[in-house]
Amino acid sequence: MAVLVGAAPALAHSFLVEATPSSKDHVATSPKTIKLRFGGGVEPKYSKLTVENAEGKVLGEGAIGAPDKPRELSMESPELAPGKYVVRYRVLSTDGHVVEGNYEFTVDPK
Repeated sequence: MAVLVGAAPALAHSFLVEATPSSKDHVATSPKTIKLRFGGGVEPKYSKLTVENAEGKVLGEGAIGAPDKPRELSMESPELAPGKYVVRYRVLSTDGHVVEGNYEFTVDPK
């Protein structure tokens, strides 16, 4: 009986592994930067991050990468009032696949 082993690296798309602020995070002040780290390399030129308010209005967008950190994207955050926000991302992985997703965080200055 032959055993077939798939090529796992071919399936290693750039899934989100870490975010600042993180999903469901409650931060005391508006973040200055939104930073996302992915499981594989990403192409900043063909990627986009956005911050939206609870009503879905885009408040800021961008995708800044650094050659020495090929798995990270960041953007300057607009000044955010207390409330709930959604970070959306659409990134082109260096393996050629597009990965999309989103998460929420809250500015809560208690």
